[in-house]
Amino acid sequence: MRLTLVQPPNGYLDRYDLAPPLGLLTLAAIAREDGADVSLLDFNLQGMLDPSFLQEEFYRRAVDAIAETRPDVVGFTSMALESHVCLELARLVKEADPAVVTVLGGPHFSAIAREALTLYPWIDHVITGEGEEPLLGLLRRLRGAAGGDELVNVASRRGGDVELRRGLKTLGSLDELPFPAYDLVPLQDYFRLNPLRLLNFDSGRGCIFRCSFCYSPGHWGQGEQVKSFDRVAEEVGRLYELGARHLFFVQDNLVNSAAATKELCQALIAADTGMTWNAYATMQRLVPDLLDPLAEAGCTELFIGVDAISDQARLAFGKHFFKGWDGLRDRLSACLSRGIVPTCAFMIDPPSNGDVGDTDKALMTALLTRNLGCGIRLNTLTVYNSTGTSAQMADVPRHYTELKPRLLLDTPPVIQVNPYAQAHPELFPFHSTVMPVPRYTRFVTAMHLAYTLFSSFPRTLLRHALDDGGSLWGLLDGLADELGDLTAMAAPIRRHTERELFQERFAALSSSGRAKDAFDLERAELEVSVTPMRSGVRVRQDGRSTLYQVMPYDLVWLQEPLAGLTRDDEPDPGEGPGHYVVFREGGELRYCLVDEAVAGELHRVRDCVAQGGELELAPDLLAELQSAGLLEPTRVSEEV
Repeated sequence: MRLTLVQPPNGYLDRYDLAPPLGLLTLAAIAREDGADVSLLDFNLQGMLDPSFLQEEFYRRAVDAIAETRPDVVGFTSMALESHVCLELARLVKEADPAVVTVLGGPHFSAIAREALTLYPWIDHVITGEGEEPLLGLLRRLRGAAGGDELVNVASRRGGDVELRRGLKTLGSLDELPFPAYDLVPLQDYFRLNPLRLLNFDSGRGCIFRCSFCYSPGHWGQGEQVKSFDRVAEEVGRLYELGARHLFFVQDNLVNSAAATKELCQALIAADTGMTWNAYATMQRLVPDLLDPLAEAGCTELFIGVDAISDQARLAFGKHFFKGWDGLRDRLSACLSRGIVPTCAFMIDPPSNGDVGDTDKALMTALLTRNLGCGIRLNTLTVYNSTGTSAQMADVPRHYTELKPRLLLDTPPVIQVNPYAQAHPELFPFHSTVMPVPRYTRFVTAMHLAYTLFSSFPRTLLRHALDDGGSLWGLLDGLADELGDLTAMAAPIRRHTERELFQERFAALSSSGRAKDAFDLERAELEVSVTPMRSGVRVRQDGRSTLYQVMPYDLVWLQEPLAGLTRDDEPDPGEGPGHYVVFREGGELRYCLVDEAVAGELHRVRDCVAQGGELELAPDLLAELQSAGLLEPTRVSEEV
């Protein structure tokens, strides 16, 4: 029996998370051990290698690639975003060869298994929950080798009904899983496109919590299963030998058990592979007693779902971890001090009946987190099917929209338009909303702006809110009104347009001194960041003229040092005003406090670069600028 497993495209430009599809690789290993001839097609990788693959001819080219494997069974997986692509590919495959058996799996199809079989007659089976045992049973049934027992976690048609016997945690132990079939994918292509040399890793499954918006409890079952720690260490070593240098632990919550996490870390420390890794975690576990072994074991990043900030959101989503900024700051600072960079996800409440208090509270917490030095994600509610939140909103109409995949996610065009969601928006959470579409459009536009401005002007926004009492939502909403329809704007210029509009509008505000300082500094940082790498200037000394390369820089006068603009308290005693040079070195922004005389000379250098000609610099100043990395000689000096 020939089995072809298909990963649909889901990314476009951002390669940070690019890695082989671990779930399909594990299923491939299971099926191959049982005698199947397995092929794996990763159309996500194919689109990254050849962007033209994702254009108008995508479906034809993809179906041709599937047909070349001569499959008896084709399996498609989806987390939700790309599920309509799987449905359309399956339809076309079935149309070309009705004998091919089409199978869907993954968290989203697991949640809508009955609806998929009812609405889409070209789908033969849907695997629900973890897929290894169900796929094995289905393949054996298809080739006539199965016993008489009814299949578990395989939804199929029988007569006019859909038959499904659901079970959870079908594996006795995760140690039963084979090593993923990495020989089926071109590993070096992934590593070439993603310099992190990233692979995903399945050390455990499930979460002990029951957040109402999360698919995990319904998909994996309550609680967790983990691999034995020796097995984890052994597999991490094998992945290092394959060329991986960084892993993403895909479990929904790596730190369900503090004791088990410590044992896992000790196994990794003892293995001493040199691998670094990141994972999902919950904030209440982020205490020194656990952070120390995490850092020693190679953890460099943690993704933390802070999510619910307002009282209403915590109650609605059943997520009560956030107890105020002070507690969150302490935990995040503890991570940062150990070299672990947190990325925090926040669910932003849309304004309700004109009340923006909860919206501003969520935005402010995210902004403080960003200024602390952490990554952030600003999420609008995605109502995943078969979750507690979905049940709570069962009677709320769903409206079709493409705004989230078009504006807030890194998606190719083939992902953005979803004809299946136009007919049944309730089945496709990334292409639907429970909000009226005009209101949702304004909200998503403001969230797109927030991503842009929280990245480029975090200090300015912090001072605007803390020192000037400004409403973050009020600022974003006003700018969103001026921007209008972002989807009508070419994607590469959206962020630039937002930054330009913000700078123009903020400069016209009556702001406090600290807010103005922050704004001037961040405008300088932005200017230096987008300036071409280097320009040239001639410097004459002792009758010789030397061409120097000038690193991009800008000068800004601050009434207080940099640190005071970021913190939400007062600057340390003794800190004072001064001229700051902002420049770029090795891809990083650098800062240097200089006196009035040096600042004046730097203005002369910049004017000379702009106007041409040459200038004289005192030897000690030239040496100082070279030492700081601002000037670099390019060739031997010449007599003039």
